[in-house]
Amino acid sequence: MEFIKNFCRLVVEEELDNKQVMEYFDVVQSIMPTKIVKAYSEDGDQISADVMVYSSENDSEFIYEIVLDDQVDLDEGERISDELGEVFPDIDFEFETSLEI
Repeated sequence: MEFIKNFCRLVVEEELDNKQVMEYFDVVQSIMPTKIVKAYSEDGDQISADVMVYSSENDSEFIYEIVLDDQVDLDEGERISDELGEVFPDIDFEFETSLEI
């Protein structure tokens, strides 16, 4: 069985603060709550899923990634991108997903 990673990513040039990261997660969760991966502890208890953050190879961008159970469809991606534009009007960003066309 082949592993397929479904995700959505917010890519920015400046590091976000914790409040902004929570706003990003909230936007994604509000549009597609059933697609966000459920995380589990070693005891099998459901715990909150996280937003992973890492930088690009040349450290010029910060990437905030949410792993999903299923891919983002085109309508969901547009809705998320539009809402992120409203939440972050002064931040230049790219929004990426694992949508296969």
